[in-house]
This record gives sequence, structure tokens and C-alpha cells, in this order.
Amino acid sequence: MTRTLRRMCIAAAVAFTWPPVSAGHASASTASLASPGQAVVGGKETLTPAQQKINSQLLIEIRRRQAPKKAADRQTPPGPTSIRVDGRGRALVDVRVEVTPARERALRRLGATIVSTSAEYRSIIAWIPVLRLERVAEDPAVRAIEPKAEAFTSPAGGVQDSQVGVPR
Repeated sequence: MTRTLRRMCIAAAVAFTWPPVSAGHASASTASLASPGQAVVGGKETLTPAQQKINSQLLIEIRRRQAPKKAADRQTPPGPTSIRVDGRGRALVDVRVEVTPARERALRRLGATIVSTSAEYRSIIAWIPVLRLERVAEDPAVRAIEPKAEAFTSPAGGVQDSQVGVPR
């Protein structure tokens, strides 16, 4: 094991165990570690079953569009999210569901434009109106709604040993 990789493992172990928090007593420092979605809605336990299927960055976009003036009152994180939203208020998402013609029709009825489907990976990539994502998630067959994964390239020559500890 290289020295860099060993250091990364130790840093990760420390990060996951410090600071110690006794059961039910989160400190102010650990409260700031909540995910952006939790900051918007007050924690996973307050989410509906449909909302629990939706990525936290998408939940932020939904809240901002539902009542923009109240978004600040709900402590919605400022600044942009990583979600691609077009000029018509649609997000590019990956709906994890068994792909069937009926489900594709249902998404189109909600205003979705389907980009691609994969029965093998149980995935429908589509532009879906942000304010209709919760309705999509209400379908019991839907397992999750995530932003579409974006491809990226590594720098010329690939990732170096000094970056991750293991040459490619």
C-alpha cells in the first residue's frame, strides 16, 4: 500500500469518527454536516415516501420553484445546484424503474421528453418538469430519481499516483 493511499485511509477513518457524538445529542458542528437535501426539508424523517426517492439536489430545485420567496425561510441552500434545468423548467433525470411502454406513456403525459431507455439497467433518462418529479416518484414501481450521470474525461495521461495513490 502506498504512503498516499495509507494517509487517505487514515484521514477517512478520522473524518467518519470525529467528533464523537453521544446518542441523540448532535453538536452544532455536526448539525452543519447535514446534506443539502436535509437542510431544505429538515431531515429524511420528515420526507414523504415519494420525496425519499428523489435526489437531494433535485429536492432543492423543487422547493425553489414551489415558492421562491419562501425558499429562504426554509433555509434552502443558496447558489446553483448541479442539476441541468432547461428553459422550460425541466430537469434532466434518470428515473430508476422497470421500463415498459405504459410507464413511458405515463411520463409523457406528465410533460416528459424521453431521451433514452434501458430495460437492462431499469433506467429512463428524460427531461421532466421539476414540479412534477414528486408525482413521478409516487409510482410504487419507481425506485429512485437521480440527476442524469454526466460523462467526463480525465486529464491527459490519466490520473497520477500522487492524486489517488494507485496508478491506473
